[in-house]
Amino acid sequence: MIANAPVAAAADILPGSTMEKIKQRGELIVGGSLDAPLLSQQNPVTGQVEGFDADMGKALAKYIIGQPKVKIVNSASETREALLSNGTVDVVFQTYTITPERAEQVAFAGPYYSSGLTIAVKKGTTGIAKPEDLNGKTVIAGANTPAIPAIKQIAPQADIVTFGSDPECIQALKQDRGVAYVQDETLLVADAQKDPTIQVVGSPFTTDPYGIGLKHGDDQFKKFVNDWLTKMQAQGVWQQIWKNSLGTVVQGEAPAPPQIGSVPGS
Repeated sequence: MIANAPVAAAADILPGSTMEKIKQRGELIVGGSLDAPLLSQQNPVTGQVEGFDADMGKALAKYIIGQPKVKIVNSASETREALLSNGTVDVVFQTYTITPERAEQVAFAGPYYSSGLTIAVKKGTTGIAKPEDLNGKTVIAGANTPAIPAIKQIAPQADIVTFGSDPECIQALKQDRGVAYVQDETLLVADAQKDPTIQVVGSPFTTDPYGIGLKHGDDQFKKFVNDWLTKMQAQGVWQQIWKNSLGTVVQGEAPAPPQIGSVPGS
């Protein structure tokens, strides 16, 4: 799969550019996760980091360096901007939703994937097929996540209870502290893969375009990464990476990749 990924022409690695610096260093430093199943998770046996975001990072490293050499710096949602601005990482691949507010602090290539909020329930739960069905029900959401305003908008009569992390939310769902859990589709799909008592219902009811986080103001590198992304999609490598990761639990063919530059902030 990464074997089929493109490599940049020597002429594209401009002198003095971020690309040249990465190529000379011999590895791409990625802000990402080590514990996000199907996205970026360390395999306990091989030590390799696997998943959609992880493989996209390896493919970008191959494009720049000629080999998929990546070092992942474990980053949290509150540290990503700082890691980019102070140059600790070159790029962030971490289900990083593009927003105009974030785009004031970092640049985004892409979007390279479109997810969205969706609903998980305990397997066998009936009566919840679409977001409006959450009205009048107790619904679980992660604290300070976009799920809270989204639920209030779509199901104003829902009673929202919040927990600090995804595992805590899943635990609460299993303990019947709420009848449904609203979270990003990619996270819920991973949760359902790990725990067969959980099921994802319906398709996403919001759009969360994921961007590749870059240092603010480096337009040259942003264009370079977007050119790479265009080639990845045109050559079918993006689709292969999806099939190998998220596509192992989501039914059907690979989705159409989102249009690059199509959302505010990209």
